[in-house]
Amino acid sequence: MKHLKRAFCALLAAAIITVLFTGCNDGADANKTSITFLNSKGEIQSALEQVAKSYEEKTGVRVEVIAAATGTSPFERISAMYNSGTPPTMAMLDATDIVTLYKEKALDLSEEKWVADAGNQIYTINGKVYSFPMGVEGKGLIYNKTAVEKALGRAFDPASINTLTKLKALFQQLSDKGLTPCVITNEDWSLGAHYLGMLYQAQSENLEDVTAYIEKLKNGEIQVASDKRFQELMDVFDLLKNNNINKSDPLASEYAMDPVNLADGDVAFWFNGNWAWTNLEDFVQENTEFGLMPVPLNDDTGDFANSILLGAASKQIMIDRVKATPEQQQAAKDFLNWFVYDADGQKAMVDSLSLVPAFSNISLQPADPLSKAIQDYVNAGKTNKDPIVPADHWSVLGEAMQRYLAGRLDRAGLAAAIENYWKNQE
Repeated sequence: MKHLKRAFCALLAAAIITVLFTGCNDGADANKTSITFLNSKGEIQSALEQVAKSYEEKTGVRVEVIAAATGTSPFERISAMYNSGTPPTMAMLDATDIVTLYKEKALDLSEEKWVADAGNQIYTINGKVYSFPMGVEGKGLIYNKTAVEKALGRAFDPASINTLTKLKALFQQLSDKGLTPCVITNEDWSLGAHYLGMLYQAQSENLEDVTAYIEKLKNGEIQVASDKRFQELMDVFDLLKNNNINKSDPLASEYAMDPVNLADGDVAFWFNGNWAWTNLEDFVQENTEFGLMPVPLNDDTGDFANSILLGAASKQIMIDRVKATPEQQQAAKDFLNWFVYDADGQKAMVDSLSLVPAFSNISLQPADPLSKAIQDYVNAGKTNKDPIVPADHWSVLGEAMQRYLAGRLDRAGLAAAIENYWKNQE
Protein backbone atom coordinates (compact mmCIF):
# COMPACT_ATOMS: atom_id res chain seq x y z
CA MET A 1 0.00 0.00 0.00
CA LYS A 2 2.88 2.37 0.83
CA HIS A 3 4.32 1.72 -2.62
CA LEU A 4 0.97 2.53 -4.21
CA LYS A 5 0.67 5.76 -2.21
CA ARG A 6 4.19 6.75 -3.13
CA ALA A 7 3.51 5.99 -6.78
CA PHE A 8 0.27 7.95 -6.68
CA CYS A 9 2.02 10.91 -5.03
CA ALA A 10 4.80 10.80 -7.59
CA LEU A 11 2.32 10.78 -10.48
CA LEU A 12 0.33 13.59 -8.89
CA ALA A 13 3.49 15.66 -8.43
CA ALA A 14 4.54 15.04 -12.03
CA ALA A 15 1.10 16.08 -13.23
CA ILE A 16 1.24 19.30 -11.20
CA ILE A 17 4.71 20.10 -12.50
CA THR A 18 3.55 19.44 -16.07
CA VAL A 19 0.55 21.73 -15.65
CA LEU A 20 2.68 24.45 -14.09
CA PHE A 21 5.34 24.12 -16.77
CA THR A 22 2.78 24.20 -19.56
CA GLY A 23 1.07 27.17 -17.96
CA CYS A 24 4.37 29.04 -17.75
CA ASN A 25 5.13 28.29 -21.38
CA ASP A 26 1.71 29.49 -22.50
CA GLY A 27 2.22 32.69 -20.55
CA ALA A 28 5.63 33.18 -22.08
CA ASP A 29 4.24 32.71 -25.57
CA ALA A 30 1.36 35.03 -24.81
CA ASN A 31 3.76 37.68 -23.53
CA LYS A 32 6.20 37.33 -26.42
CA THR A 33 6.45 40.53 -28.44
CA SER A 34 5.01 40.11 -31.92
CA ILE A 35 5.21 42.69 -34.69
CA THR A 36 4.14 42.81 -38.32
CA PHE A 37 6.04 44.01 -41.38
CA LEU A 38 4.37 44.97 -44.66
CA ASN A 39 6.83 44.13 -47.44
CA SER A 40 6.38 45.79 -50.84
CA LYS A 41 9.41 44.15 -52.44
CA GLY A 42 7.84 40.93 -53.63
CA GLU A 43 11.12 39.59 -54.97
CA ILE A 44 12.54 39.28 -51.43
CA GLN A 45 9.40 37.98 -49.71
CA SER A 46 10.60 34.42 -49.10
CA ALA A 47 14.09 35.56 -48.11
CA LEU A 48 12.65 38.15 -45.72
CA GLU A 49 10.46 35.48 -44.11
CA GLN A 50 13.58 33.40 -43.47
CA VAL A 51 15.38 36.42 -42.03
CA ALA A 52 12.42 37.06 -39.71
CA LYS A 53 12.49 33.43 -38.60
CA SER A 54 16.19 33.64 -37.77
CA TYR A 55 15.63 36.90 -35.90
CA GLU A 56 12.89 35.28 -33.80
CA GLU A 57 15.17 32.35 -32.95
CA LYS A 58 17.83 34.78 -31.80
CA THR A 59 15.73 37.38 -29.96
CA GLY A 60 12.37 35.76 -29.22
CA VAL A 61 10.58 38.57 -31.08
CA ARG A 62 8.21 37.34 -33.76
CA VAL A 63 8.16 39.33 -37.01
CA GLU A 64 5.30 38.42 -39.32
CA VAL A 65 6.06 39.44 -42.90
CA ILE A 66 2.98 40.45 -44.88
CA ALA A 67 3.31 40.61 -48.65
CA ALA A 68 2.09 43.51 -50.75
CA ALA A 69 1.86 41.77 -54.10
CA THR A 70 4.41 42.75 -56.75
CA GLY A 71 2.96 45.31 -59.12
CA THR A 72 0.35 46.58 -56.67
CA SER A 73 0.48 49.96 -54.97
CA PRO A 74 1.97 49.72 -51.45
CA PHE A 75 0.01 52.86 -50.58
CA GLU A 76 -3.31 51.23 -51.47
CA ARG A 77 -2.39 48.16 -49.43
CA ILE A 78 -1.44 50.04 -46.29
CA SER A 79 -4.41 52.40 -46.65
CA ALA A 80 -6.73 49.40 -46.66
CA MET A 81 -4.99 48.03 -43.57
CA TYR A 82 -5.42 51.33 -41.72
CA ASN A 83 -9.06 51.53 -42.78
CA SER A 84 -9.68 48.06 -41.38
CA GLY A 85 -7.98 48.98 -38.11
CA THR A 86 -5.14 46.50 -38.57
CA PRO A 87 -2.11 48.46 -39.76
CA PRO A 88 1.30 46.77 -39.71
CA THR A 89 3.84 47.70 -37.07
CA MET A 90 6.31 48.46 -39.86
CA ALA A 91 5.72 49.10 -43.55
CA MET A 92 8.16 49.19 -46.45
CA LEU A 93 6.80 51.88 -48.73
CA ASP A 94 7.87 54.24 -51.49
CA ALA A 95 9.26 57.54 -50.27
CA THR A 96 6.22 59.42 -51.57
CA ASP A 97 3.95 57.28 -49.37
CA ILE A 98 5.87 58.35 -46.28
CA VAL A 99 5.27 61.99 -47.20
CA THR A 100 1.54 61.29 -47.42
CA LEU A 101 1.31 59.30 -44.18
CA TYR A 102 3.83 60.86 -41.83
CA LYS A 103 1.61 63.50 -40.21
CA GLU A 104 -0.92 61.05 -38.81
CA LYS A 105 0.64 57.60 -39.02
CA ALA A 106 4.47 57.53 -38.85
CA LEU A 107 6.67 57.48 -35.76
CA ASP A 108 9.40 60.11 -35.53
CA LEU A 109 12.76 58.32 -35.90
CA SER A 110 14.99 61.38 -35.89
CA GLU A 111 16.87 60.32 -32.74
CA GLU A 112 17.82 56.86 -34.01
CA LYS A 113 21.57 56.20 -34.23
CA TRP A 114 21.44 55.02 -37.86
CA VAL A 115 20.28 58.44 -39.05
CA ALA A 116 23.87 59.71 -38.93
CA ASP A 117 25.25 56.57 -40.61
CA ALA A 118 22.87 56.80 -43.58
CA GLY A 119 24.23 60.13 -44.81
CA ASN A 120 22.51 61.48 -47.90
CA GLN A 121 20.24 58.44 -48.19
CA ILE A 122 17.97 59.87 -45.48
CA TYR A 123 14.73 61.61 -46.41
CA THR A 124 13.76 64.46 -44.11
CA ILE A 125 10.33 66.04 -43.84
CA ASN A 126 10.19 69.40 -42.10
CA GLY A 127 13.52 68.61 -40.50
CA LYS A 128 12.37 65.23 -39.12
CA VAL A 129 13.13 61.65 -40.14
CA TYR A 130 10.16 59.30 -40.38
CA SER A 131 11.60 56.37 -42.31
CA PHE A 132 14.47 53.91 -42.53
CA PRO A 133 16.26 53.56 -45.91
CA MET A 134 16.02 49.88 -46.87
CA GLY A 135 18.88 49.49 -49.28
CA VAL A 136 20.13 51.56 -52.20
CA GLU A 137 18.68 50.68 -55.59
CA GLY A 138 19.68 51.81 -59.03
CA LYS A 139 18.26 51.31 -62.48
CA GLY A 140 19.84 51.08 -65.88
CA LEU A 141 20.60 48.54 -68.56
CA ILE A 142 21.27 45.05 -67.21
CA TYR A 143 23.48 43.22 -69.69
CA ASN A 144 24.48 39.63 -70.37
CA LYS A 145 28.20 40.20 -70.90
CA THR A 146 28.82 36.63 -71.99
CA ALA A 147 26.11 36.75 -74.68
CA VAL A 148 27.32 40.13 -75.98
CA GLU A 149 30.92 38.97 -76.25
CA LYS A 150 29.92 35.71 -77.91
CA ALA A 151 27.89 37.60 -80.52
CA LEU A 152 30.54 40.26 -81.19
CA GLY A 153 33.53 37.96 -80.98
CA ARG A 154 35.40 40.44 -78.78
CA ALA A 155 35.58 41.78 -75.24
CA PHE A 156 32.76 44.08 -74.13
CA ASP A 157 33.48 47.12 -71.99
CA PRO A 158 30.18 48.70 -70.85
CA ALA A 159 31.97 51.91 -69.85
CA SER A 160 32.75 52.49 -73.53
CA ILE A 161 29.03 52.79 -74.34
CA ASN A 162 28.69 56.29 -72.92
CA THR A 163 26.71 57.99 -75.70
CA LEU A 164 23.45 57.28 -77.45
CA THR A 165 25.21 56.99 -80.81
CA LYS A 166 27.48 54.28 -79.41
CA LEU A 167 24.48 52.42 -77.97
CA LYS A 168 22.73 52.57 -81.36
CA ALA A 169 25.84 51.24 -83.07
CA LEU A 170 26.12 48.40 -80.55
CA PHE A 171 22.49 47.44 -81.03
CA GLN A 172 22.99 47.36 -84.80
CA GLN A 173 26.08 45.17 -84.44
CA LEU A 174 24.23 42.75 -82.18
CA SER A 175 21.29 42.57 -84.59
CA ASP A 176 23.66 41.91 -87.48
CA LYS A 177 25.12 39.01 -85.51
CA GLY A 178 21.69 37.54 -84.82
CA LEU A 179 21.33 38.60 -81.15
CA THR A 180 18.19 40.56 -80.26
CA PRO A 181 19.43 43.70 -78.47
CA CYS A 182 16.90 43.99 -75.64
CA VAL A 183 13.70 43.14 -73.82
CA ILE A 184 11.34 45.76 -72.36
CA THR A 185 9.27 45.03 -69.27
CA ASN A 186 5.74 46.22 -69.98
CA GLU A 187 4.58 46.56 -66.36
CA ASP A 188 3.25 50.00 -65.37
CA TRP A 189 5.62 50.20 -62.39
CA SER A 190 8.64 49.63 -64.63
CA LEU A 191 7.53 52.07 -67.31
CA GLY A 192 5.87 54.70 -65.12
CA ALA A 193 8.07 54.68 -62.02
CA HIS A 194 11.47 53.51 -63.21
CA TYR A 195 11.80 54.59 -66.82
CA LEU A 196 9.71 57.76 -66.82
CA GLY A 197 11.16 58.62 -63.42
CA MET A 198 14.40 59.39 -65.23
CA LEU A 199 12.71 62.44 -66.73
CA TYR A 200 12.90 64.10 -63.31
CA GLN A 201 16.09 62.57 -61.95
CA ALA A 202 18.10 63.49 -65.05
CA GLN A 203 17.20 67.16 -64.77
CA SER A 204 19.92 67.77 -62.19
CA GLU A 205 22.35 66.10 -59.82
CA ASN A 206 20.81 68.25 -57.10
CA LEU A 207 17.56 66.92 -55.59
CA GLU A 208 16.39 70.44 -54.75
CA ASP A 209 16.59 71.36 -58.43
CA VAL A 210 14.66 68.24 -59.38
CA THR A 211 12.00 69.11 -56.82
CA ALA A 212 11.80 72.64 -58.24
CA TYR A 213 11.33 71.16 -61.72
CA ILE A 214 8.40 69.09 -60.48
CA GLU A 215 6.85 72.17 -58.90
CA LYS A 216 7.05 73.90 -62.27
CA LEU A 217 5.28 70.92 -63.82
CA LYS A 218 2.51 71.28 -61.24
CA ASN A 219 2.21 74.99 -62.05
CA GLY A 220 2.01 74.31 -65.78
CA GLU A 221 5.24 76.21 -66.41
CA ILE A 222 6.90 73.46 -68.45
CA GLN A 223 5.96 72.29 -71.92
CA VAL A 224 7.00 68.66 -71.75
CA ALA A 225 7.01 68.15 -75.51
CA SER A 226 9.82 70.67 -75.88
CA ASP A 227 11.71 69.58 -72.78
CA LYS A 228 15.25 68.48 -73.69
CA ARG A 229 15.35 65.56 -71.26
CA PHE A 230 11.96 64.29 -72.37
CA GLN A 231 13.03 64.20 -76.00
CA GLU A 232 16.30 62.46 -75.11
CA LEU A 233 14.56 59.95 -72.89
CA MET A 234 12.05 59.06 -75.58
CA ASP A 235 14.77 58.80 -78.24
CA VAL A 236 16.37 56.10 -76.12
CA PHE A 237 13.01 54.47 -75.47
CA ASP A 238 12.31 54.36 -79.20
CA LEU A 239 15.64 52.61 -79.69
CA LEU A 240 14.70 50.04 -77.04
CA LYS A 241 11.17 49.68 -78.41
CA ASN A 242 12.39 49.05 -81.96
CA ASN A 243 14.86 46.40 -80.74
CA ASN A 244 12.55 44.71 -78.24
CA ILE A 245 12.25 40.93 -78.51
CA ASN A 246 8.49 41.40 -77.96
CA LYS A 247 8.21 44.17 -80.55
CA SER A 248 5.35 42.52 -82.45
CA ASP A 249 3.06 42.47 -79.38
CA PRO A 250 4.80 44.28 -76.52
CA LEU A 251 1.89 44.27 -74.08
CA ALA A 252 1.30 40.54 -74.34
CA SER A 253 4.61 39.54 -72.80
CA GLU A 254 4.89 38.25 -69.23
CA TYR A 255 7.34 39.72 -66.71
CA ALA A 256 8.41 36.23 -65.67
CA MET A 257 9.90 35.67 -69.13
CA ASP A 258 12.03 38.84 -69.18
CA PRO A 259 14.81 37.49 -66.93
CA VAL A 260 14.67 34.17 -68.77
CA ASN A 261 15.29 35.92 -72.08
CA LEU A 262 18.33 37.68 -70.64
CA ALA A 263 19.73 34.70 -68.75
CA ASP A 264 19.39 32.39 -71.75
CA GLY A 265 21.21 34.85 -73.97
CA ASP A 266 18.20 35.45 -76.21
CA VAL A 267 18.64 39.20 -75.60
CA ALA A 268 21.64 41.31 -74.63
CA PHE A 269 20.04 44.03 -72.45
CA TRP A 270 17.10 44.48 -70.09
CA PHE A 271 16.09 47.84 -68.63
CA ASN A 272 15.61 47.20 -64.92
CA GLY A 273 17.42 47.57 -61.61
CA ASN A 274 19.52 45.60 -59.17
CA TRP A 275 16.35 44.37 -57.43
CA ALA A 276 15.80 42.16 -60.49
CA TRP A 277 18.67 39.85 -59.58
CA THR A 278 16.33 37.75 -57.44
CA ASN A 279 14.23 37.19 -60.59
CA LEU A 280 17.29 36.52 -62.71
CA GLU A 281 19.53 34.31 -60.58
CA ASP A 282 17.40 31.18 -60.81
CA PHE A 283 17.98 31.07 -64.58
CA VAL A 284 21.65 32.03 -64.67
CA GLN A 285 23.85 29.43 -66.31
CA GLU A 286 27.34 28.64 -65.06
CA ASN A 287 30.15 30.91 -66.22
CA THR A 288 27.74 33.62 -67.45
CA GLU A 289 28.58 37.20 -66.51
CA PHE A 290 26.08 39.99 -65.94
CA GLY A 291 26.33 43.67 -65.11
CA LEU A 292 24.43 46.95 -64.85
CA MET A 293 25.29 50.13 -66.73
CA PRO A 294 23.82 53.65 -67.06
CA VAL A 295 21.39 54.52 -69.84
CA PRO A 296 23.17 57.00 -72.17
CA LEU A 297 20.69 59.75 -73.00
CA ASN A 298 22.67 61.77 -75.55
CA ASP A 299 26.10 62.20 -77.14
CA ASP A 300 27.54 64.56 -74.52
CA THR A 301 30.14 62.55 -72.60
CA GLY A 302 30.30 65.34 -70.04
CA ASP A 303 26.60 65.06 -69.19
CA PHE A 304 26.24 63.64 -65.66
CA ALA A 305 23.17 61.64 -66.69
CA ASN A 306 25.27 59.47 -69.00
CA SER A 307 27.64 58.32 -66.28
CA ILE A 308 25.55 57.79 -63.13
CA LEU A 309 23.04 55.16 -62.09
CA LEU A 310 19.78 56.93 -61.36
CA GLY A 311 18.24 55.87 -58.11
CA ALA A 312 18.78 55.74 -54.36
CA ALA A 313 17.09 54.32 -51.25
CA SER A 314 13.66 54.38 -52.85
CA LYS A 315 12.13 51.90 -50.41
CA GLN A 316 11.64 53.34 -46.93
CA ILE A 317 10.37 51.68 -43.75
CA MET A 318 8.06 53.56 -41.40
CA ILE A 319 6.92 52.50 -37.93
CA ASP A 320 3.26 52.93 -37.01
CA ARG A 321 2.40 55.30 -34.18
CA VAL A 322 -1.40 54.79 -34.26
CA LYS A 323 -2.04 51.18 -33.26
CA ALA A 324 1.38 49.85 -32.31
CA THR A 325 2.07 49.68 -28.57
CA PRO A 326 5.22 51.28 -27.14
CA GLU A 327 6.63 47.76 -26.77
CA GLN A 328 5.93 46.97 -30.43
CA GLN A 329 7.39 50.30 -31.54
CA GLN A 330 10.57 49.57 -29.60
CA ALA A 331 10.70 46.04 -31.02
CA ALA A 332 10.43 47.50 -34.52
CA LYS A 333 13.24 49.95 -33.78
CA ASP A 334 15.37 47.08 -32.46
CA PHE A 335 14.72 45.08 -35.63
CA LEU A 336 15.90 47.94 -37.84
CA ASN A 337 18.94 48.54 -35.65
CA TRP A 338 19.76 44.85 -35.94
CA PHE A 339 20.12 45.26 -39.70
CA VAL A 340 22.58 48.14 -39.25
CA TYR A 341 24.69 47.24 -36.22
CA ASP A 342 24.51 43.47 -35.68
CA ALA A 343 26.85 41.26 -37.75
CA ASP A 344 24.04 38.77 -38.42
CA GLY A 345 21.70 41.60 -39.39
CA GLN A 346 24.22 43.09 -41.79
CA LYS A 347 24.77 39.67 -43.35
CA ALA A 348 21.01 39.22 -43.68
CA MET A 349 20.65 42.56 -45.46
CA VAL A 350 23.54 42.04 -47.87
CA ASP A 351 23.62 38.27 -48.48
CA SER A 352 20.06 37.05 -47.83
CA LEU A 353 18.11 40.05 -49.14
CA SER A 354 20.67 41.10 -51.79
CA LEU A 355 20.39 44.74 -50.76
CA VAL A 356 23.03 47.44 -51.08
CA PRO A 357 23.27 48.99 -47.60
CA ALA A 358 22.57 52.68 -47.27
CA PHE A 359 24.77 52.83 -44.16
CA SER A 360 28.43 53.83 -44.15
CA ASN A 361 29.34 51.57 -41.21
CA ILE A 362 28.52 48.39 -43.17
CA SER A 363 31.55 47.11 -45.05
CA LEU A 364 30.08 43.87 -46.44
CA GLN A 365 30.10 43.68 -50.21
CA PRO A 366 27.05 42.42 -52.14
CA ALA A 367 27.43 39.00 -53.72
CA ASP A 368 25.40 39.50 -56.89
CA PRO A 369 26.82 41.43 -59.87
CA LEU A 370 24.02 43.98 -60.13
CA SER A 371 24.26 45.04 -56.50
CA LYS A 372 28.04 45.09 -56.83
CA ALA A 373 27.66 47.57 -59.67
CA ILE A 374 25.39 49.75 -57.52
CA GLN A 375 27.88 49.59 -54.64
CA ASP A 376 30.69 50.70 -56.97
CA TYR A 377 28.63 53.67 -58.16
CA VAL A 378 27.65 54.54 -54.58
CA ASN A 379 31.30 54.45 -53.49
CA ALA A 380 32.22 56.66 -56.45
CA GLY A 381 29.46 59.14 -55.61
CA LYS A 382 27.71 58.44 -58.90
CA THR A 383 24.12 57.93 -57.77
CA ASN A 384 21.40 60.42 -56.97
CA LYS A 385 18.14 60.47 -55.03
CA ASP A 386 14.68 59.68 -56.29
CA PRO A 387 12.34 62.68 -56.11
CA ILE A 388 9.04 62.50 -54.28
CA VAL A 389 6.18 61.84 -56.69
CA PRO A 390 2.50 61.02 -55.99
CA ALA A 391 1.52 57.45 -55.15
CA ASP A 392 -0.51 57.00 -58.36
CA HIS A 393 2.27 58.24 -60.64
CA TRP A 394 3.33 54.78 -61.75
CA SER A 395 -0.20 53.56 -62.47
CA VAL A 396 -1.48 56.66 -64.30
CA LEU A 397 1.59 57.54 -66.33
CA GLY A 398 2.67 53.90 -66.52
CA GLU A 399 -0.53 53.25 -68.44
CA ALA A 400 0.29 56.13 -70.78
CA MET A 401 3.75 54.65 -71.32
CA GLN A 402 2.18 51.28 -72.08
CA ARG A 403 0.06 52.88 -74.79
CA TYR A 404 3.17 54.54 -76.21
CA LEU A 405 5.01 51.21 -76.15
CA ALA A 406 2.16 49.60 -78.04
CA GLY A 407 2.00 52.39 -80.65
CA ARG A 408 -1.40 53.60 -79.45
CA LEU A 409 -0.10 56.99 -78.30
CA ASP A 410 2.43 59.25 -80.02
CA ARG A 411 5.14 61.33 -78.35
CA ALA A 412 3.04 64.49 -78.32
CA GLY A 413 0.18 62.59 -76.70
CA LEU A 414 2.48 61.19 -74.04
CA ALA A 415 3.87 64.66 -73.32
CA ALA A 416 0.31 65.97 -72.95
CA ALA A 417 -0.56 63.11 -70.57
CA ILE A 418 2.43 64.00 -68.38
CA GLU A 419 1.51 67.68 -68.34
CA ASN A 420 -2.14 66.98 -67.51
CA TYR A 421 -1.17 64.59 -64.74
CA TRP A 422 1.03 67.13 -62.96
CA LYS A 423 -1.37 70.04 -63.43
CA ASN A 424 -3.92 68.06 -61.43
CA GLN A 425 -1.58 67.60 -58.45
CA GLU A 426 -1.77 69.84 -55.43
